[in-house]
Amino acid sequence: MKPNIIVNSSDIYKDWNYLHEHGETAFQEVETTKYLAKRLSEMGASFELFENMTGMIVTLGSGSPVIGVRSDIDALKQTYKGKTSVFHSCGHDAHMSIVLALVQYFVNNPDKLKGTLKVIFQPAEETVTGAEKVIKSGKLPHLDVLYGLHVTPESEVRAKQAMPMLPAAATRTLWLTIRGKAAHAGTPQLGANVIDAFTNLNEKLRRIKLNTNLPYSVTTTMVHAGESSNIVPDYGTFAIDFRTQTNELMDILEKEIFDAIDSAQEGDIKISIDGNDLSPAAIPSVKANTVMEQSIIDILGAEGVVEPKPNQGGDDFHFYAYDGLAKESTMLGLGCNLNPGLHIPNMTFEKSSMIDGAKIMIAAVKNTPSEFD
Repeated sequence: MKPNIIVNSSDIYKDWNYLHEHGETAFQEVETTKYLAKRLSEMGASFELFENMTGMIVTLGSGSPVIGVRSDIDALKQTYKGKTSVFHSCGHDAHMSIVLALVQYFVNNPDKLKGTLKVIFQPAEETVTGAEKVIKSGKLPHLDVLYGLHVTPESEVRAKQAMPMLPAAATRTLWLTIRGKAAHAGTPQLGANVIDAFTNLNEKLRRIKLNTNLPYSVTTTMVHAGESSNIVPDYGTFAIDFRTQTNELMDILEKEIFDAIDSAQEGDIKISIDGNDLSPAAIPSVKANTVMEQSIIDILGAEGVVEPKPNQGGDDFHFYAYDGLAKESTMLGLGCNLNPGLHIPNMTFEKSSMIDGAKIMIAAVKNTPSEFD
């Protein structure tokens, strides 16, 4: 028998319509935060804004267990049909709308909540910097379990289906500067060409092979060098994106990449690392996954459960478990007939799936055992 969870669909659609039209980039989600604060105040929910950054934490209930629910709130600056704007092409507008409905439910039904609920409206997921800022703010207690969600492309899961875990990859981006020695293009032997050095390094990266059956990737995603066609360039910048299915494999791959960088530094060629951004892989939790799977069954039936599929996408949600703030965690992969894909400005999805998402997330909070040890 399905649980009787009632959410206000008109509020979900109203919230989505506003948030969709007012996307803001990482740490610039000022109007988004104002809107969330307005809606939470209307509900009578207790919340605390972060200091010196956007977003907030909602607190409902008291005692144990301490359950966390996280929604990301930022959007992406992109160009579509010749127009540059900010788009919610990763579905964070849907995540916020779903989690607002969850807050409303437990405000209206406090007797349905066991323990303390901490709802995190987190900025800057897209730059993989928001979660760590939230953790470092000190405003979150240790969580017995943390639940998140993400709308998921139709190629992975359809509407009326969901995955109890999104096995996100560990992702790391290196931002590098390469320095050489300038020379006239007619006497290249007198210089140290950073383009040649970059080509050498890129070939070393392409030859990296790990002893694993798990997927991994190493990709040069940005490169810039040279300002004149008749000068050997002595300065360039580039970025390397690399991904693995586990945090342990990331450590191995990172060492291989650093070794390749070191070996590419010869003579006048010097390479410095200017930035090193990490988003850890999902840390599987049998307990949290079991709760989420049962919650999907409660709302969509057993036929609605889809086996998690490894992917190379990342999410800074996993910092909460990686840094030890959350003992257990899982992220719901919500089917919603999303096409053509995430991070594409004209992405669309079936809006009614937000109702299912809200009910599943509410059920997960309700299904969390009192002793989540």
